[in-house]
Amino acid sequence: MFLLNKLVGLFLTVFLSAAMANEAKKPENATDMSADKDQQERTKEWMDLGSQISALKTKIKAKEDNIKEIIKHKHHAATKAEAEHAVNNLLKEHSELKKMEEEYNEKTQLLKYRYPDVGITEKRKYERIKIKSIEDYEQIMTLESQVKKSVIKVKEHYGIKDMEEDGIEKSKENEVPDEPNNLAQPKILRK
Repeated sequence: MFLLNKLVGLFLTVFLSAAMANEAKKPENATDMSADKDQQERTKEWMDLGSQISALKTKIKAKEDNIKEIIKHKHHAATKAEAEHAVNNLLKEHSELKKMEEEYNEKTQLLKYRYPDVGITEKRKYERIKIKSIEDYEQIMTLESQVKKSVIKVKEHYGIKDMEEDGIEKSKENEVPDEPNNLAQPKILRK
C-alpha cells in the first residue's frame, strides 16, 4: 500500500511538472513575475492536496481490508473473550474509517472549489466515498463465505478436482468415462 501511494505521488509530480513546463511563460515585467510565482504556489498547493487525497484513498482501502479481516477473525473466534476483543477492535477501526471518510470528502470538495482551473487536462471527477456500516461489512463477508461454500459443494457434486492434487486424479480426467451420459446422471447429496 505504501509503495502504491508513493507511485501515485510520483506520477502526479511528474505529470504536473510536465504540465507546468508546457504552460510556463517567460515574464516580461515584475507583475508577470509575481503572477507566475503566485501561480506556481497555487499549483504546488494543488499538487500537495491531490497527493493527500490519493494517500487518504489508499488508507481508506487498507482500513476496509483490515475491517474485513477483523470480521473473519470474529467469526472464527474460539472463545467469548476473543470475540469481544474483535468487536472492540472492529468498532475502533470503523470509527477511524469514518473520520478518514469525512477528511477525504472535505479535501475533495476543497480541491474542487478552491482550485477549479489548476492542472486541467480533462474534465476532473471527484467521487464521494460512502462508508458502509459494520452490519453491511458483515453481510458482505457472509455473502462471500456463502458463495465459497456453494462453489465447494458444486465442485464436490460434479467431481471437479483442483489441478494441484496428485497425478492419479489428473490421469483419470484424461480417460474416457464408461458411461457416455455420465454428466446427465444426477448425484444425490446427503443431508
